[in-house]
Amino acid sequence: MLFGLLIWRLPDFDPAEMVPTWDAGTVAWLAASALVLLAAFALQTLRWDQVLRALGHRVPFARLFDQFLAGQFVSNVLPTTFAGDIVRIARCGRDIDDRPVAFASIALERLTGWLVLPTISLITIALAPQVRGLGAATWTALAINVVTLGALIAILVVAGLPRWSGSARTAPGWRHWIGSVHLGILALRSTPRAVARTLAAGVGFQLVQCLSLWCAARALDIEVVGLVAVLAFFPPTAISQNLPIGFGGLGVREGGFVLFFGALGATDERAVALGLVTYLITVATSALGAPSFIRAGGRRALEADTAITAGPS
Repeated sequence: MLFGLLIWRLPDFDPAEMVPTWDAGTVAWLAASALVLLAAFALQTLRWDQVLRALGHRVPFARLFDQFLAGQFVSNVLPTTFAGDIVRIARCGRDIDDRPVAFASIALERLTGWLVLPTISLITIALAPQVRGLGAATWTALAINVVTLGALIAILVVAGLPRWSGSARTAPGWRHWIGSVHLGILALRSTPRAVARTLAAGVGFQLVQCLSLWCAARALDIEVVGLVAVLAFFPPTAISQNLPIGFGGLGVREGGFVLFFGALGATDERAVALGLVTYLITVATSALGAPSFIRAGGRRALEADTAITAGPS
């Protein structure tokens, strides 16, 4: 729906202009984008692993990566509103026999992105004059970055209060989530090295994800979308597309690319095409999680995991 609204609002939009000239180079760049994204998935799993270690649990990396891919399959391939994080929480919780800690590991792993993404964008905008002074594009990126960092600080301050002690194991709904973050904060306070390792993995994940998008832009011959532009404007787009609106970020991601990369000279058609190609590459790589999802029982297991994860331990 959001995607259709975007296309309707773009003047003189010509779908034929979205299609690149297909040659060996196009295929090579698309394949590179997919492989680089798969490497980003591995780094995101490493980030999760570091959070789990800080919480006092060790799960074999291969096992975590298998669970992560299953979650990606649920989130990006299945036409369902079930979040892939539910799969990870339920399966990891069974492995470590502690579902609240598994929940806390996912919550903290996600929150690191609220720090890393806007920081990458802000540093790039500060250092690269070519992405400053672009009017609405620059100001929108700055606003999203600042609001995200402000929201992260507010969450950490509130979740750090002693009143949430025990909420991860007894409280339902949003208090369960805050309690899980509180549980993670307590663990990370006592292991500063784990914080550094988690953030390092998070930075690596986001930088490699940006590299995947740049490869996709090369496949579409969008020369104005260089690596600097991606580092400045992909983070605020990624933050926006993760809001619970639409399916798979469709429409939100493409609208962000039209705003940000259009300010650099990309046509509306190619900006939209870049968003769709990025989405399709994500779907293709996420499909690698299908075997893991099926082995664990498929939809029936997902429905059971959802029912279990919804309530307190």
